[in-house]
Amino acid sequence: MSELRFNPNLSPFARQDDSPSAEDRLQAEQLQPVHRLQNNENPLGPSPRVVEAIREIAPTLAVYPSYSDIELRRSIAGVIGRGLRPEHIFTGCSGFEALELITRALLAPGDEVILSSPTFAGAYKKVSAPLGAEVIDVPLEPRTFHYRPEAVLDAITERTKLVLLCNPNNPTGTVISAEAVATLMSGLPKHVLVVADEVYGHFVDDAAYPDSLRYVLDGRNIVIVHSFSKAYGLAGLRLGYGIARPDIANTIAGLHRGFHQNKLALAAGIAACGDQAHLRHVVETLRAEARWVCRQFDRLDIHYWKPAANFILFETRIPADDLQAQLQKRGLLLRGQTRNGMIYAMRLSLGAREANQAFVTALEDILGAAPD
Repeated sequence: MSELRFNPNLSPFARQDDSPSAEDRLQAEQLQPVHRLQNNENPLGPSPRVVEAIREIAPTLAVYPSYSDIELRRSIAGVIGRGLRPEHIFTGCSGFEALELITRALLAPGDEVILSSPTFAGAYKKVSAPLGAEVIDVPLEPRTFHYRPEAVLDAITERTKLVLLCNPNNPTGTVISAEAVATLMSGLPKHVLVVADEVYGHFVDDAAYPDSLRYVLDGRNIVIVHSFSKAYGLAGLRLGYGIARPDIANTIAGLHRGFHQNKLALAAGIAACGDQAHLRHVVETLRAEARWVCRQFDRLDIHYWKPAANFILFETRIPADDLQAQLQKRGLLLRGQTRNGMIYAMRLSLGAREANQAFVTALEDILGAAPD
């Protein structure tokens, strides 16, 4: 009998660690309140309309959902406007799955995918490498994290299929400018597709931010990825979508399994689209919190990168792993960036004022006690 063999490309991606999370341990030890400032979650939560929609649909969960997601796609297209039609949209169970559907539709063994680190590289590799694709890194400019479109174009070969842009970029919080994207798109070969991962796009207030939708409506080779997890506050439901010209969107959507969206997600997504006032409130609140935290960083003489999303990358003279451990003891969960090669940098997910104040107080205490 022959030995069972798995795809060797799967080996780097074993089952997630089943050990208790830092949050689980803190809660089990009944320490001070845990402030989740590590996952870029929405501290204001979803719209009350979403909660009510879920409550109404819950008694019908014994019945399969609609086979089609057309009503959700109509809602998304209606909110975005600008001539966008449901045919331009495909949905996924999270922005991550939208990315996975794109790679499944486009990649074959030996193909190449270009990304620019530091970025959301772990996810990008996880949806590309198992398909046998090679991931090519064209890093951002050091320190400024500016995108280098000319270097990306130089790295494209006949085997290149995808160029991945995270904009605003995670974990840096910086924007890839409209000028940089225009340079990339103007030199892009016809066999390459750009994936603009814009799941934090709702939070951007920067005139330099590109109008990626214009490229879709012009019929260019681009897919925009969005998520309901961030500004809409539906991270626990795992709902995302992509926007592309209809032939691209239709090909990607053809990979959907039957009944691919559950009833709760469909109802919640439609309800969320119907409450843009709540979305604006979330965005305005978190922008205000970003300004407040940046003022505190200025006061403490802490270097940070101007945020365009609901998180801020900052650095101190204390190694990130050490600082993360000290903050954790105080009930504060943040994301260190050692794995991205930034050993003194951390990413702060903006919370409500109480959580942000607790973070600043703890940081000031830790830095004041740290030796020079």
